[in-house]
Amino acid sequence: MQLTVVGAYLPRLDQARLSRWIADDVVSFKKTIRELRERGVTQTTDEEIELRAEELPEELNSDLQQVALFEVEVLGNSKVFVGTSFQERKTTAVSWEPVYLSLSGEEVICDKSDAPPELQEFRVAFYIHDWPQDGLLDGPLGELPLPPFSPLPERLWKLAPYSLVD
Repeated sequence: MQLTVVGAYLPRLDQARLSRWIADDVVSFKKTIRELRERGVTQTTDEEIELRAEELPEELNSDLQQVALFEVEVLGNSKVFVGTSFQERKTTAVSWEPVYLSLSGEEVICDKSDAPPELQEFRVAFYIHDWPQDGLLDGPLGELPLPPFSPLPERLWKLAPYSLVD
């Protein structure tokens, strides 16, 4: 199996886009909770929804100022691929919320926590919390060289959205 980091991204490099994503996420949160209430899944009141929505921007911004998102190309996979098998060497923070993408990186191809062995060529995108400035990325086969960091591309804001740690 061959692993290559094809993208290293810091959401904080584009503060305007980061702010828009947070605002959109809060709107989506409120809509989702209200829909769940209508279906009887939750009894959350409008007041509780609004209170939580007021807290979210600060929490999301705090996290997104510190995370890095990596996009790794996987070639020659022949077994279950564990997307949480990456970590930052010094902090030992592990990959968070892996998303399996097509080889082009343009669409999600698997919505499971691990990729099945039938997926032989794909990309996996994941966040690592508290990424240090001089961080080192270790994967299942050892250290992975990193390209220079850049702002998150628009497609990854949509395909690999950030989720708060509960």
